[in-house]
Amino acid sequence: MKMSSETSGIVTDVKKIWWIKINTKPIRRHALDGARFPHFATVKYAVDGVEFTKRFYISWRIDPPLKGTEVIVRYNSENPKRCKIDFDQEE
Repeated sequence: MKMSSETSGIVTDVKKIWWIKINTKPIRRHALDGARFPHFATVKYAVDGVEFTKRFYISWRIDPPLKGTEVIVRYNSENPKRCKIDFDQEE
C-alpha cells in the first residue's frame, strides 16, 4: 500500500494491553519486575475537512506516545482511512 500524502494527527488515547505481559528478565523479584506491555494508541487526523480516527497497535519494544502528542500520519490519497504512523520516529 503506497502512502502518498501526509498530515498531522493528535494522539487522543493510549491504553496498555495489560493482558499481554512480556517478561524481559530471566529472574524476577516480583510479578512486574522487567515486565513490558504493548499498547493501543488512538489517533485523530483530518483530510480535506473530514476527520478520521484510527487505532494503532504499538509493540512492547517501543515507548508509547503521550496523550496529546502530535504525530505524522501518512495516508493513501485515494482512501484516507488507510493510513500508517511510525511511532518509532526520532524527533
